[in-house]
Amino acid sequence: MNKSMEKYLIVLIMIPLLLFSSIFSVNGEVPVIASRVSKINENIDIIISGDHYNPNKTLFEMSLEVEILNRDNKNQTVIELDIPEYVVQINASFVNQSLELEQLGMVIDEGASYIYPSGITKENGSILFYINQSGLSQLPDGNYTLWRPINTASSLGWVAPAEVLLTNITVISGVMNIYYADFVIYTLPELSSEISIVLVITLLISCAILVVNRRRTKTA
Repeated sequence: MNKSMEKYLIVLIMIPLLLFSSIFSVNGEVPVIASRVSKINENIDIIISGDHYNPNKTLFEMSLEVEILNRDNKNQTVIELDIPEYVVQINASFVNQSLELEQLGMVIDEGASYIYPSGITKENGSILFYINQSGLSQLPDGNYTLWRPINTASSLGWVAPAEVLLTNITVISGVMNIYYADFVIYTLPELSSEISIVLVITLLISCAILVVNRRRTKTA
């Protein structure tokens, strides 16, 4: 076999091998479903009346937007085993260590299923939380972390991991800075029947050429 033909065969064989290896790598390492808090309204409301008002604490309401990413090219069903009334969670560490954050909400002990199409699905909502000091007019200095939990499971109870990205808020001297995490957006590759046939034919042709050239070499 001449060197040019040998190189040609190597290229033909390596292309499908690399494609298959990338598929196995992505499927094994990258979760199909991911979530993040993608937008926070900086005009945070302070609630001074209503059922949740507490004169010894300050009640904040934060409006926000969430994005759920489905990296697959087909719909994904997410079964939430426990459904929080406020799906976004928040915690904080304050400069004033005597302060504490307490999020309002409850967990409803029943499952529900949600279908997420390929790409990004947006959710809008708000969260309520106390800080244990009365009369606050803004968020106290400190670091705040927000995330949208994804408790995925199948109908058989098998838990599928999801990627939950964190959004951070830093408040310094009353100035709020928000740092959003970014998705790594690409779809999980899925071989269509056409691609599969092309790969099989390519491999068969490569093997046939290799056999023919070996026979020619022996008879020469």
